[in-house]
Amino acid sequence: MTPLTTPSLAQLINRAARALARDADTALKPLGLRYAQVPVIALLNEGVGLTQKELAEATGIEQPSMAQLLARMDRDELIRRTPNPRDARSQTIELAPAAEARMSDAHDRLADLDARAVAGFTAAEVSTLKLLLTRLGDNLDRRRDGSEVVDPPS
Repeated sequence: MTPLTTPSLAQLINRAARALARDADTALKPLGLRYAQVPVIALLNEGVGLTQKELAEATGIEQPSMAQLLARMDRDELIRRTPNPRDARSQTIELAPAAEARMSDAHDRLADLDARAVAGFTAAEVSTLKLLLTRLGDNLDRRRDGSEVVDPPS
């Protein structure tokens, strides 16, 4: 077997994702936040209480990982849990005031990181990158659920 001399697409995406996550954690740390919490915070920031199951489904995070993430967020007083009025077996999760107070600063820090990540790219290149990454994710999601990958329009 010959070693790969050129990184694969998966390796390049993984490298970029890890670098973004690392730098986002660094940017959010002074606010007492972690990058892994961002999808949950974004959903809860819309003001609607959700269950752990709903959060897991909406973010694509496995239930056990979501439980651990929410336990840490609860410990850090970033969320509050209340009995779910629709299902006595579950709880509704909402952002706590401590998290809400940090949202603007967190958003600014992540926007700065996005800008740094695409420094030197034209607006058209950024738009194309977003489109391609969205299609890539959609293709992978379709493969996982067994549906066909859609060819791009000609």
